[in-house]
Amino acid sequence: MYLNKSFFIPLAALGVLAGCTRNAEPESPQGKEAGAVVIGDARTALPGQILFKVSPSYAVTKATAGMDREEHLLVPELGEIRFERLFPACGRFEKRTREAGLDRWFIADFSKDVPVARVAEYLRSSENVEAVEYEQALRLASTAAFPFNESPRAQEYQWHYNNTGRVFTSSTVAGADARVYDAWQLCTGNPDVIVAVIDQGVKYDHEDLAANMWKNPGEIPGNGIDDDENGYIDDIYGYNFIDNSGDITFSEEDSHGTHVAGTIAAVNNNGIGVNGIAGGSGKGDGVRIMTLETLGTAANGTSGGGLGASARAMKYAADNGAVISQNSWGYASGALSSGDWNKGNYSAMKEAIDYFIQYAGLDENGEQVGPMAGGIVIFAAGNDASELTEYPAADPKVVSVAATSYKGTPSYYTNFGKWVSMCAPGGDEVMDANYGGVYSTVVAADGSSSYGSMQGTSMACPHVSGACALAVSYYYGVDKRKGLTADMLRGALLGSCKPIDPFCTAAYASKMGVGSLDTYRLLLTVGMMEGIPSVSLKVGETRTLDLKEYFLGVSAIAYSCTDSSVVEVSVSKGVLTLVGKKPGEATVSVSDGTAVVKTIEVSVK
Repeated sequence: MYLNKSFFIPLAALGVLAGCTRNAEPESPQGKEAGAVVIGDARTALPGQILFKVSPSYAVTKATAGMDREEHLLVPELGEIRFERLFPACGRFEKRTREAGLDRWFIADFSKDVPVARVAEYLRSSENVEAVEYEQALRLASTAAFPFNESPRAQEYQWHYNNTGRVFTSSTVAGADARVYDAWQLCTGNPDVIVAVIDQGVKYDHEDLAANMWKNPGEIPGNGIDDDENGYIDDIYGYNFIDNSGDITFSEEDSHGTHVAGTIAAVNNNGIGVNGIAGGSGKGDGVRIMTLETLGTAANGTSGGGLGASARAMKYAADNGAVISQNSWGYASGALSSGDWNKGNYSAMKEAIDYFIQYAGLDENGEQVGPMAGGIVIFAAGNDASELTEYPAADPKVVSVAATSYKGTPSYYTNFGKWVSMCAPGGDEVMDANYGGVYSTVVAADGSSSYGSMQGTSMACPHVSGACALAVSYYYGVDKRKGLTADMLRGALLGSCKPIDPFCTAAYASKMGVGSLDTYRLLLTVGMMEGIPSVSLKVGETRTLDLKEYFLGVSAIAYSCTDSSVVEVSVSKGVLTLVGKKPGEATVSVSDGTAVVKTIEVSVK
C-alpha cells in the first residue's frame, strides 16, 4: 500500500529542506507556527528510524480508510520510507488504545545513509504531524557477569536478601539488605502476578526460571497465527521486539535479562541455584516472568530495538496481564533533557508508561481482572556516579532505584539526586570482587543454565520489582482479594523504606530517595492499605479512631482538613478525634509521616 500524498508536504518543498540539518524549536507547546514539536537531538539519534505522532483527525482518517498498517513512500533525495503504527492494532484493547491516543504514533524506517534530521524536517513540515521524536540509544544499567565455578551456596552469596554482617570472609553490615527472609514468613509469591521484564531476552528454559515463566494462554506455539489477536504472532513467553518475532534470544553475552529475572522470580526450594524474591515455595506458586526483548548486547545502547521497541513492550505488558514493569535500562546519558521529556504529551515512551500505569490489570471495560488495578513502573537510576537527571527514571510517575553495597553505603557507580525515589542492594565489587555483587541466574557459554554475579542499578531495580510482586501476592492472597491499586502499592513501597542517610556521605545525603527497600515492612504496610471508613457525626458529637488499626507507626502522624468549620480534628498518642461543628461535608487526610496517606470522608448532620 502506498501512502496518500496528502499526508506529507508537497514533494517540491523537499528542495528547500534538503540543506536543513538543524531542528528549530517550536514557539508554543503546540508548535504549529514552526512545525511539529521535535523531541531529542539529531546528533545523538540512532540512524535509519524515527517516531512521529499524527493529529487526532488524521489518525481517524487513516483508520477509516484502512491505512493504519504498514505503508511505503518513495521520496526524492530521501529514498524509500517505510512506516507503520508504533503500537499495532490489538483486538479488544483497540478502543482504549485509540482513547489514549497511542494509535497516533508511527515509526518510520529508512536508509541509515540518510541524515535523520532531514527526515525529521520532512515529517515536521506536514500539517498532519504533531510531533517527531528521534530514536534514542538505550543503555543497560549493569556490568558484566562473573560466573562461579563451584556449586552456589545461595544463602551466603545472596547477602542482598539477608545480610548477617559477614559474607564469607568479608565483614559487612548486618541488615544492609532487602529484608527478604522475614517477608517470606508472610508470603512467597502468587502465579497470578505477572512481572514484565523489558530487557534482553530471558532464558525461559533456565533450570531455575522455567517453572515461573509466563506463558500466553491465548497463543498456539509455532502456527504463525496471531491466535489471541493482540497484534503479535507466536508470543508464547513474551515477544522479541528487536526482530519482531516470538523467538526470544539469549546467550552468555546477553545474560542481563536472565539475571534480572532471577532476582525477581528464580524458583525457591527446588534444591538448585538461587532464590527469587517472589519465586514461591517450590510448589508452583511463584510470580510469573514475561520476557519482552528490547535490548541488545552493546551496553552503550547502539544495539537492540531502541526507543520504539521499548515503548511497544511497555504497552504490550499492560495489554497482556502484567501489573509490574521492570526496566533496568535508560537513555544514553544526556540524550534527553527534562524539557524534551516534559514537552506536552509528545514522548512515545512517556505515553506508553502512562498507559501501563492506568490500564495494567484492567480489562477492556475498565474492570479489574488482575491482582492489582493499574500498574507500577520501576526503572534503574543509572550507573554514571552522577547527579545528572536521567530519563525515563526521573519521571515522577515511575519509581527510580539507586544502588547500595553490602555495607549499606551508596554503590560507587550509582546515580543519585533529588529525582531518585529509593534505593536497594545493587552490589559493589570494588569492595569485594568475589562476593560484593548480586548473585542470580545467567546463561553459560554453551547456552545452558548457570549462575553469576553482576553489579549495577540494574540489579537494584529487580529487588524493588520482586518486592512489589511479593506485596501484590500478599494482598491478593489465595482468596484473590481485589481492591489494591497501583497508587496504594506505590505509597506502601515508598512509605516502608528504612533510613539510608546514616550510611551516606555529604555528597549523597538526601539524594538516595526516601530510603532503602524493606520488603518485610512493605508487606506489612500493604496489608494495611485499605482506606479508613467514612464517618457520620451529629453537631456536637465526638468520635475517636485508633490509628494503629490503619498505620504501622503512629509516632509522626500529620493531618489536614478541607473544612475545619465543619469538623474539628486533633491527634494524641495515635488516636484521632473528630468533633462535629456544623452541618456539612469535609475530607480529613491523615499520614504517618511517610508516603502513605489515607482520607476520611466526614459528614456532619
